[in-house]
Amino acid sequence: MTLIDLGTGSAAEPASLADIKSYCRIDRADEDALILRLARAARLAIEAETGLSLVRRAFRLCLDPAPRGGWLTLPRRPLDAVLAVTAYDAGGTPVVFGAETGIDARMAGGQAVRLAPAVLRAAANGVEVEFRAGWLPDAVPADIFLALLQTVALSYEARGIVEPDAQPAAFPGSASRLLAPFRPARLM
Repeated sequence: MTLIDLGTGSAAEPASLADIKSYCRIDRADEDALILRLARAARLAIEAETGLSLVRRAFRLCLDPAPRGGWLTLPRRPLDAVLAVTAYDAGGTPVVFGAETGIDARMAGGQAVRLAPAVLRAAANGVEVEFRAGWLPDAVPADIFLALLQTVALSYEARGIVEPDAQPAAFPGSASRLLAPFRPARLM
């Protein structure tokens, strides 16, 4: 399974520069570029930790082989829409299905979708599912938004110790607790 971030969608980060500077009580403007880099790094770390997409954008999930029974759980949430399904036949030729013909069912309230029988028949060499997931900037849950601000604040305070490319160095304990309900359940 390979997940490709197509990056198309909302370009706005969940927390604006003004939000971050207000939370961190920063008045100066000479480190604005650094603050924005830290905010992006914090968002990406939260997304990796939780499986969420804090910015609504498109993804492509590549599977070989296609899942038995057709059910698959999409690795980024919240799911907004399935955009297209492409099956690859025995010769490697793509067979493109629209979302309405490629998806047979969507689990109510969940991230799981079932590929249509026609897709499974055509998918001798795998399948790709393009979907859109994430929140619009003003719709990110308050707990996640606060965890993002706390992570940026810690990264900003540690900027002299940890290189910007290695940020965030850690999640504050309070941010980890705020993110706990959003982490996917894992089986032991």
